[in-house]
Amino acid sequence: MGAEQDALALVQAAVGGDAAALKMLLLSGHGRLCAYVERRIPADLRGLIEPEDVTQEAYIQVFQHIRGFRATHADAFARWTATIALRKLRNTITGQRAAKRGGGKGRAAYQPTTEDSMVSLLDLVAAPGRTPSRVLARRDAVGAMQMALAGIPEHYRQAVWLVYIEGCPVAVAAAQLGKTERAIHGLCRSALKLLRERLGSASQFLSSTE
Repeated sequence: MGAEQDALALVQAAVGGDAAALKMLLLSGHGRLCAYVERRIPADLRGLIEPEDVTQEAYIQVFQHIRGFRATHADAFARWTATIALRKLRNTITGQRAAKRGGGKGRAAYQPTTEDSMVSLLDLVAAPGRTPSRVLARRDAVGAMQMALAGIPEHYRQAVWLVYIEGCPVAVAAAQLGKTERAIHGLCRSALKLLRERLGSASQFLSSTE
C-alpha cells in the first residue's frame, strides 16, 4: 500500500506542474510502453515504425495535457499514457498505409496553441531536475524556446516545428517536407538533442526550482 501511495503522490505532483516528477514517471514506464507499442505494430510495418518514435510522440501530448489528468489510482497514469501511445500508433499506421497507396496527406486531429506547444517542448528538452516553465513567466518560456529554435539548422527546425509545435502526425510532416517518415523521426531526434544542448547552456532559462 505504501508503494502505491508513493506512486499516486508522484502522479499528483506531475499533475500539479512538477516536470521532474513527470519525467520520472515516463522514464519508469518507458520500457513497458515501448514493448506495448511494439506488440501492436503490424508485421508488414515492422522496421518502418519504431516503438521509440511512437512513444516520443505520445510524450509530447502527455506534457501538453498532464494538467487536466485526474488520477484515482496508481495505475491510471500508465493506462492513460498507453492510450495516447496507441492512438499515436494508429495514426502512424494510417499514415504508412496511405503512403503505400500514394497518399499521406491530411490534417492533424489535434492543434494545440503555439504557446502551449512551446512551453511543453521547453519542459520536454530541459535537463532532468529542471522545470523552466515553472520558474519562467509564460512569455519568457516561449521566448526561450523561440531563441533555441532560431539557433538550429533550418531542416531540423522545420521537422520539429511541424511535429511538436503544430502537432502534425509524422506522416503529414513527411508529406509536407517531401521526406520519409523515418527521415522525419531522425530529424526530430537530432533537433531535440540540439535544443537540449542550447537550452542547457542557457542557465538563465534553466534555473532549478530547488
